[in-house]
Amino acid sequence: MDANVHVSVMAKRGAEDAGRYFKYMADFVGLKDADVQAIRQSAPVIEKHLPEIVSKFYAHLLRYPPTRKFFLKKDGVVDQDYVELRMRHLTNFWIRTAQGVYDDDYARYVDYVGRAHTSHGADPHIYIAERYVIGQVGFVQHAIAAALTKELREGDAGLEHRAVDAWDKLLMVILEMLARAYGTEREAETFDALVSVDTSAVSALAQHAYEHEHAPAAPVATRQVLVARAPDIPDGDRTLIQIDGLSIGVFHHKGNWYAVRNWCLHRGGPVATGCLEGDTLTCPWHGFEYNLMSGQLLVDPSARLEQYPVMLRDGEVYIQVPVTTAPVQSKTDLPANEFLVSDIPPGKSKAVQVDGESVAVFNVEGTLFVTQDECTHAGGPLSEGDLVECTITCPLHGSQFDVGTGNVVRGPAKKPLTRYRVALDGERARVERL
Repeated sequence: MDANVHVSVMAKRGAEDAGRYFKYMADFVGLKDADVQAIRQSAPVIEKHLPEIVSKFYAHLLRYPPTRKFFLKKDGVVDQDYVELRMRHLTNFWIRTAQGVYDDDYARYVDYVGRAHTSHGADPHIYIAERYVIGQVGFVQHAIAAALTKELREGDAGLEHRAVDAWDKLLMVILEMLARAYGTEREAETFDALVSVDTSAVSALAQHAYEHEHAPAAPVATRQVLVARAPDIPDGDRTLIQIDGLSIGVFHHKGNWYAVRNWCLHRGGPVATGCLEGDTLTCPWHGFEYNLMSGQLLVDPSARLEQYPVMLRDGEVYIQVPVTTAPVQSKTDLPANEFLVSDIPPGKSKAVQVDGESVAVFNVEGTLFVTQDECTHAGGPLSEGDLVECTITCPLHGSQFDVGTGNVVRGPAKKPLTRYRVALDGERARVERL
């Protein structure tokens, strides 16, 4: 195997020898079967306290500038959606860990988590210095011990002592697994001043993340939405649609139909536009891989893409989606066809709504251009494509357009894009039909 390919696979799935290394270290620290049993017995206690643990964990990360920076938008505001996504991943990690199944799949998962914090991970732009990983494992270790003591000391002191001892050993192994990914990488400390954090807001996010990952889902109302005529999506092809601001990929695959949210669990990338080889769908941003049929993340089957039922009726394809309220507007409560100019820096794009249709706004060196968001070839979301000068590349099949004229630069698209105009009123901008 090519060395670069081997590194890429490890970044997405963990090292092949992770299971062997986990067992080796478990034996070294004395983690026995009796310890694993104590961890399983204490799982309800850990799960009960997870929202509090995760809340304090992320409040801590948000206080320190070297870790806070990874959770900020370009304007310096905390990206709450991304923080909650990471909370869900962390919640799932500890729920899975408390189940006490430490097989090769689990060990590779821990190895993958370790690599995700280093330059060897799927996203080389993210590097969390090893000292913070060590510190946060210690933070969790203390939090788990405190939870076990609080819940068990009065009722089952024997289990308390066994569980605290067992979790201490397990976290030694996990810490070594995480630290192993760093090698000789080092980053200098800057000792920046700490940042004030709204802990109540962080706590609410953590509770919501926990409920999303662990609590039974509450029944929700749904509705059926027409996607296309079945012959328009031949077997092996797909289309993307926008419903109430939600991007969904609909796949015709091996005679069956699948619909998944076009939002990667890693950093929200346009996963439904990625390469599909066999049953594996790969996000084009950082290479995270999913089983299309089940939606499962290959490195962690307990994490999966949001899926939607697909139905065929009278030769037409429908999907069933949740009934939602109107899309949430910005903090200034702008109409759906308006936005703040500062929301779209040069070289970036953004989707807005005009009369219920999605349009793409492009900032080319300070000049705003607007076209339909759907690629004229197969409906790919142009607002999620790569913008280079005046040329936008569709993330689905690579069609290119000049955003200033709407003309096709490169196929497979043949039809030009519909263009719109922008009316400026100071910092506010409004999209209108020509």
